[in-house]
Amino acid sequence: MLACVSIAFLFPFFSFHSLHAQYRVEHLSKPINTAGSETGAFVLGDTVLVYSSLPPASQRRKITSFVGLRPAPMQLYQARIARNGKLGRPHADRWGLNDKGKHSGNIAIDPLTKDLYFTRGNLVTQRCDIFVAKKKKRRGWEKPVKLAGPINSSNHTATQPTIAHTPEGNVILYFASDRPGTLGGMDIWYTLVEGTTTTECVNLGPLVNSSSDEITPFYDPRNGVLYFSSNREGGKGGYDIYCADGARNRWRQAEGVCGCLNSEQNDLYFNIVRHDSVTGRPLMGFLASNRSDSYYLNDSLCCNDIYEWKVDSAEWEVVIDTVPDTLNHESISHIPLSTFHFPLFLYFHNDEPDPTSRKGTTEISYADCQRRYAQLRGEYVGRQTSAGDSALMEEFFDSCVVGNYERVEALFDYVEEQLDEGKGVVLTISGYASPVFQNEYNQLLSERRIASFINMLSAWRGGLFADAMDDHRLTVEQKPMGIDQLSTLNSQLSTSQDPIYSLPAALARRIEILSCEIR
Repeated sequence: MLACVSIAFLFPFFSFHSLHAQYRVEHLSKPINTAGSETGAFVLGDTVLVYSSLPPASQRRKITSFVGLRPAPMQLYQARIARNGKLGRPHADRWGLNDKGKHSGNIAIDPLTKDLYFTRGNLVTQRCDIFVAKKKKRRGWEKPVKLAGPINSSNHTATQPTIAHTPEGNVILYFASDRPGTLGGMDIWYTLVEGTTTTECVNLGPLVNSSSDEITPFYDPRNGVLYFSSNREGGKGGYDIYCADGARNRWRQAEGVCGCLNSEQNDLYFNIVRHDSVTGRPLMGFLASNRSDSYYLNDSLCCNDIYEWKVDSAEWEVVIDTVPDTLNHESISHIPLSTFHFPLFLYFHNDEPDPTSRKGTTEISYADCQRRYAQLRGEYVGRQTSAGDSALMEEFFDSCVVGNYERVEALFDYVEEQLDEGKGVVLTISGYASPVFQNEYNQLLSERRIASFINMLSAWRGGLFADAMDDHRLTVEQKPMGIDQLSTLNSQLSTSQDPIYSLPAALARRIEILSCEIR
């Protein structure tokens, strides 16, 4: 397994008796990889592969500017991912991030706001700055702006951003820089981002950085692990991939990842794009390398290509331990992400969205409700009165609040595929509330919860479904239920000591996607 995967992600009801997982590293074929250099791949919404590409030297045309002749820049590309996993033909970035006079790359997305952070580099000096493109309410991103504050400097480079969050939801931006204060060459730093302005930049310190170079950081917020590459002594050769548990300036000693992921050449830009929705284990992702099977024209060491790594989960031997008797864990869905079982439940914090509102509509998206709810995990777990209840609440947040949101993202990908084939789609939704308020209020609350889902659907991936909803190729049938038709969860709730933070109450506050009908 990957070294230094934090114990925090281990599923409460599973012990990993033995792990024989092996990671397979597979070279992406043409036209994604070329004889030039491809790096920094990541997946947006499971349907788009985004990466950077620099043409091979023999194909780089010269461009004229006021500073003379400069080589063609590295640019961002996108390739559609079909449902069967096949990659489509790549196209140059259509989001307005590329600049023909500068290198563009190293893209990272804020999972909460969907804002895009990326690097622009000077073609001559190679000095880089970090930019942000704010997500629009409907489609696409706003014009990129260079981050203000101390992060960007005219004398030093700032590059390769990756995003995390404080417990309060503030943006932590990790990045690589050669600014004063490094332990040697390039180091990993962090800053906080407020709007488009950064705070003081802090070096991650000697447990992460060394007297050699540390570059291409990637932070895995699910498990609290930072991955990066370094050419320090003790590796297999060139840059190797390392990782360290922690956050901000509190870290455990960095160590190398599984040897099967590193090679004798450079291994860079490691990231994770899929976790097991129950255990949090990393399942697959990408890295860039100039290992021996990468494409090149003359010099095999010149050019990085994109590689996909995967774990063979069939080799995991998972032993189920005991489950508290207060609520059987079968009551909490463990549906494989690749399979759609209806109803599909999406959950809400108490009285969300728009607390105390007497309206049946809202402008809030379920994506925002889910983000805020996920951040309350610690409070919910802390309010339980027994270790068993705390463990069940942990499972609820992992599998239901987070896992089911990932499943609805997969459902949206399926809906997009059906619409692309010229078919119509009807989603049927019910909404429920816990019996804390009177039924008239709960009816309106149920309607608001359904409305928040429709808002998320309308704004999905920059308004991807907006046209289909306008011309009724994609429709939503609503069945707000209040509390009239809730399951036996209500009888459990009536004896609960906590009408808001108990698991029965949490399970009652939901909407249900009852069906997805293709016409």
